[in-house]
Amino acid sequence: MHNIANSQQTTTPAMFRMAVVLMCQFPFAVQAVRADGPMTRAQAMQTNEVVHWRPVRAEECASLPPQGSYEEFEEPYEPLPNLGSFSPGACDQYGACDGFDSCPPRHLPGNFWIRAEYLHWSLDAIDLPALVTTSPAGTLPQNTGVLGQPGTAVLFGGTSYGDSFRSGARVTVGWQDDACGNGWQASAMGVFNDDTSFFSSAGLLARPVFDTGTASEASMIVAHPDYLTGSVSATVGNQLQMYDINRRLSMSSSQCQTVDFLVGYRYGQLDETLGVSQSSVYTEPQGQIISGTTVNLYDHFSAENRFNGAQFGFQFQQHSASTTLSLIAKVGLGVNQAKATIDGATVTTVPGGGSATFDGGLLAQSTNIGVYEESKFAVLPEVGVNLHTRMDEHLEVFVGYSLLYWSDAVRVSSQVNRKVSQFPPEPITGTADPAYQFQTDSFFAHGLNVGGTITF
Repeated sequence: MHNIANSQQTTTPAMFRMAVVLMCQFPFAVQAVRADGPMTRAQAMQTNEVVHWRPVRAEECASLPPQGSYEEFEEPYEPLPNLGSFSPGACDQYGACDGFDSCPPRHLPGNFWIRAEYLHWSLDAIDLPALVTTSPAGTLPQNTGVLGQPGTAVLFGGTSYGDSFRSGARVTVGWQDDACGNGWQASAMGVFNDDTSFFSSAGLLARPVFDTGTASEASMIVAHPDYLTGSVSATVGNQLQMYDINRRLSMSSSQCQTVDFLVGYRYGQLDETLGVSQSSVYTEPQGQIISGTTVNLYDHFSAENRFNGAQFGFQFQQHSASTTLSLIAKVGLGVNQAKATIDGATVTTVPGGGSATFDGGLLAQSTNIGVYEESKFAVLPEVGVNLHTRMDEHLEVFVGYSLLYWSDAVRVSSQVNRKVSQFPPEPITGTADPAYQFQTDSFFAHGLNVGGTITF
């Protein structure tokens, strides 16, 4: 406890700053008190009375006077004398710290703030097997598009899709309850759908499979100059959405550093799709198939994930004169409701004979067609780092990086099975493939964030 008497002359601003710096050595905030109650700093600088400086505990935070404005210390001041060593970055609730040029006077946000971000993110790739192939001119029909045969080339599949960087957006709104920084914040994020499309009408086209009947590589021919013309199209894509709302509780707060604890709710949505369609027209009769017969078939796969759970996290901010380094770590603990959908159909049209539709395509047949659902515990952590620069009293801009992980998600890549025991519209035989077994896998997303925050 210190007593400051000023019976003969008015306290100067330099002396006041020196007193505040000395008081930074105490672990509590301080407040001026005289006989008739607490005083503001302006009153303490001008009074001729004896005033006392006492610690202010955390529970008194709501009754503290407003934080200082940026104009408060703009007048010239005399250099402080050497006051001995003290902890770097030590600050009090009123915006004083070890060097007036290293940390600006504390200016907490108002009751409401909004942040808008542009996201340049990459989502975890969808790994697909070879789905469309071609062969050199002159290749025999039985060898066309068969993997392992000389000259066979993969046109679609056999690699990863959906992991290229694409655009997204995140909007966060927040408000605070008191001068300590306690409050609420809610955010909505979306990484936009990025489809990869494929189309080919080459003279030699095929869909490669593994024939379990012969235990060897084979193919369904889509186009061959000897008797068939056709085309294949395919689309694969994914998208991500996140929503959360958190209670923000101040754990540690000073002019130069703040540490907040976050607790709330998180919802996540991850969707992936794959579709392959083919169309063929017979130009020459083949057995019982007459010339002009048209065969159209499609395979469709989709994966949907819906996460609901509690969220916990921490946010650390290190302030300097005009910049702030922000680190945030959150983890969602809850249930992921995963759903895999497989569908397919074959439509055969005979000239003068009408059309017939059969369930199942090539890789989506009656052996694996259906809707499969499973709910299981999942962990959804997210970490991020941002560097903020304050432009004025109400606006700051920032750039940063974020990484997100989803522990157990159903993926399209786990649904595609190249093993077949029959070709449409043949009845089920042998090993009854393609089959499906529910599987989940991990999922990552990461990227750059650029945006701004406006406080009101």
